[in-house]
Amino acid sequence: MEQDKDSELYQKYETGISLIIPTYHEKNRIMKSLDKYIPVLESTGLKYEIIVIIDGEDGTENLLNGIKNLSYYKPAIRLGKGGAVKKGFSLARYSYIGYIDADGSLSVKDFENILSNMENKCCTIASRYLNGSKWINREPLFNRISSRGFNFLVNAFFHLNVKDTQCGAKFFNKKVIDRILPAISVRNRTFDVAILYHVKRAGYNINEIPVTWNHDDNSNMPIKAAIIPMFVTIVAIKIMNSRIKEYVPKFLYKIVSKFNFY
Repeated sequence: MEQDKDSELYQKYETGISLIIPTYHEKNRIMKSLDKYIPVLESTGLKYEIIVIIDGEDGTENLLNGIKNLSYYKPAIRLGKGGAVKKGFSLARYSYIGYIDADGSLSVKDFENILSNMENKCCTIASRYLNGSKWINREPLFNRISSRGFNFLVNAFFHLNVKDTQCGAKFFNKKVIDRILPAISVRNRTFDVAILYHVKRAGYNINEIPVTWNHDDNSNMPIKAAIIPMFVTIVAIKIMNSRIKEYVPKFLYKIVSKFNFY
């Protein structure tokens, strides 16, 4: 266990896995992903639940009825990726809680590895850029340059010492999430940065493990349109957790909260 002071983390919740999948127009990919990951959850021998947050209007919910241990939530308004994951966190009931992208880019083997590494860990995340990581289908060059530039800025701002904040597979102890979630208001993809920042700020370790990643060319992530909002958001995260936050106009935070892309 990472910290003696947190030995109670493993006692409050029933032992099991809560898997959250935020979706936005994923009707054509969600079933393929579920077919990959459900057998892995079954193989752990633990109780589990899958919570799909449907943040769009493409009929994804029509595919999900009758699937064992799966429930879905469809909000009345757009939540953004961060807002969708936060909602999933609030609905989760087991001791281990995590989220993965709906596109199935994470391999079955790596999903198994993440689940086997989460025991007695406060935070375990997948990384595409550690030694041992591999790409099956690499992202376009522009995406890779943008990703590495963003990661450099994030580590310069927050000193996370994390190689890949944006990889779409992260697991936590649920009590850690309960402790830090009230401080997180980011709704877009920069949510990943915010949650890791608060994990580290609260004194917990981030366990980063290499994965084999298969980039999906049909990704819904608008990388070019997201660059400026994501940069503005990390600046906002820094300000919102600094001594000068009381001097910043509240409407700026409202602007940032409107960035709800996937």
